[in-house]
Amino acid sequence: MDGRSAAFERHLLLQVAQAYYLDDRSKVEIAQQTGLSRWQVARALREARDTGMVQIRVGDPGDEHAALGDRLAAVLGIERAVVVGIAPAAGADGAADAVAEALAGVLATTVGEGRSVGLTWSRIIERLPAHLARMAPCDVVQLAGVVTLPGDRMGSVEVTREVARIAGGTAHPFYAPLFVAEAGTARALRAQPEIAACLDRVERLDVAVVSVGHWSEYGSAVYPLLPRELAEQVGAAGAIGEISGRVFDEAGRPVSPALDERIVGITADALRAIPRRIATSFGEYRARSTLAAARAGLISELVVDAPQAAAIVALDAEAGT
Repeated sequence: MDGRSAAFERHLLLQVAQAYYLDDRSKVEIAQQTGLSRWQVARALREARDTGMVQIRVGDPGDEHAALGDRLAAVLGIERAVVVGIAPAAGADGAADAVAEALAGVLATTVGEGRSVGLTWSRIIERLPAHLARMAPCDVVQLAGVVTLPGDRMGSVEVTREVARIAGGTAHPFYAPLFVAEAGTARALRAQPEIAACLDRVERLDVAVVSVGHWSEYGSAVYPLLPRELAEQVGAAGAIGEISGRVFDEAGRPVSPALDERIVGITADALRAIPRRIATSFGEYRARSTLAAARAGLISELVVDAPQAAAIVALDAEAGT
């Protein structure tokens, strides 16, 4: 490539490097495209590496996710964050499945025998039993009222029972709905002996497994259960996310006492009191909701997909500028 200007040569190096490393073209194809010989293409690729135009890293992608997890935990002020890589074409179902698989690994390796574990319902937690091959014998307690789904999908009770079966432990489900129309009805349900006994267990858990919902029709399991007018009122009051029906704003503050009174399940204060609060989430659009949940003190560990993790870190960086 002698006799050419420095600017032209640099442009040619960049063209060759992009074709080879990014477009996956062979040296023969690049030679035909550029008019260079194969020897000149090889020389250009070597020069691109030597000058730093091309930098090649060999390593485990999991190392990058571990580093992102450490950064995320620091941003959220929590003990641990497990970040899961997601293929770009995976879609929402693929992301939920990947996070569920990582959650199964966390529970299988960290929950000790004789512990008590509480579960809420979410798309991720619904998938948990499919990935949970083993877990130490433990009590498994339903954290909040029933979410039922059509067809053969697993609702709150089914997930609780199946995880307990896999663990060889005891399931403690209850059959009250998650949301009821009247606060008085919710109080009456909470006073029923079977439900009261289960909610008493909730307040003595070692581990809670929850999911962060975004306050929207498709981002939360609770939102669609509410009358449209009430759901929109809660949103207008500043709701950005929820965990087990307990709704909070961007600062992590509770939003709607009127809604709280009609939820049957763990309270925000009871959740904060549990030693290990493992939250799951996926999707960049839930980033602010997860950040708010951490501000509310509702989570101590997080299992999340890489796109949301990166989005949360970016939000923190923006706030610091």
